Amino acid sequence: MSFNIDTAAITAASKRLEVVGNNLANANTVGFKGANFEQVLATSMSGDVGTKKAGARYSFTQGNIQNSANPLDMAIRGNGFFRVVNNGDTFYTRNGQFLLDNAGNVVNSTGDQLTGYAANAEGDLMVGLAVPLQVDLADYPPTPTSQATLSLTLDSRTAAPAAAFNVNDPSSYNHSTTTVIYDQLGDRHDVQTFYRKTADNAWNVYAVTDGNTAAATQILTLGFDANGRLSDPAAARATLSIAGADVALDLSNTQQYASGFVATMRQDGSPTGQMLGYAVEDDGRITARYSNGATRLMGQVLIANFASVDGLASVENNQWRETAASGPVALYTPGTVGQGVIEGGAVEQANVDLTAEMIKLIEAQRIFQAAAEMVKKQDEVMQTSIGISR
Repeated sequence: MSFNIDTAAITAASKRLEVVGNNLANANTVGFKGANFEQVLATSMSGDVGTKKAGARYSFTQGNIQNSANPLDMAIRGNGFFRVVNNGDTFYTRNGQFLLDNAGNVVNSTGDQLTGYAANAEGDLMVGLAVPLQVDLADYPPTPTSQATLSLTLDSRTAAPAAAFNVNDPSSYNHSTTTVIYDQLGDRHDVQTFYRKTADNAWNVYAVTDGNTAAATQILTLGFDANGRLSDPAAARATLSIAGADVALDLSNTQQYASGFVATMRQDGSPTGQMLGYAVEDDGRITARYSNGATRLMGQVLIANFASVDGLASVENNQWRETAASGPVALYTPGTVGQGVIEGGAVEQANVDLTAEMIKLIEAQRIFQAAAEMVKKQDEVMQTSIGISR
């Protein structure tokens, strides 16, 4: 029986060394959760003697969060796991090192796809079903200009030009400015407007598109009251036909004062946008930004959690599986009460304390050596007993 006790002690110490060695080997593994070896005392009533290994119990304490250069790296601060799928299999992990494959899927280094709520072409989340997330790599479509607004201050001190209006003769007008607009294909068009004073408190407005001076036309006549405000703001609006589309030109914010010419322009169109990058927000939203200033929501990462995380089964690749002991998975929006938030452009380091693991290593080694020495002594006693019996 004593041999059985010592053999059980050696087996338990060996398993302890295995657990500690695994912790040390993964001290730099992103999202790794260290384990503590557990053993129980076997009772003679069960027919077992000595110690009986119960296995490793993982610690799900928070690891330190470190910034990274990859915008799709994610770290969970608080409770929860990332949910990933691969060929119908579902896994859970704290390793948030993700990237885009050539199809725009958000994947990890082993090709597992991160899941969450997808977004449609309008940028609206399609809540209710967690699906593999994807970043649309296509250009952002152009928005044709439908309205351009010019807020102007005309200089009341200037005199009416003597020469007849001619876009090529700067002496024939008092002010000019250029407004950029975009057509349905995202092509840029320059609309030049010219302002010619005709009398006190009276101005004519002319327009030229894309430098076609031969097509210069008068589009508006502006009148002002004694306070420098438009007499009829509704008359300060015109419609221009550009590239087959109508663009509303609004000058109703124009005023006339004894000051220099000022022009502020706004228009609601944009050219085609090339993707410049993407970012992950605290609530898990993945947002792409484009060269035309537009942004688009690509999806939202969800956080998975369980009634008992200690019941999860550890599998390869620093991942976990759902079991009956863990209970069924529940998916949450990051930041939901009791759940973690996501930090984009960051990773969670392993929660392994190297100093503590080295102490455990020394303890396990000594226990192993002591148990082995006991086996040796028991062998000596047996040999002596056999010698005496002879």
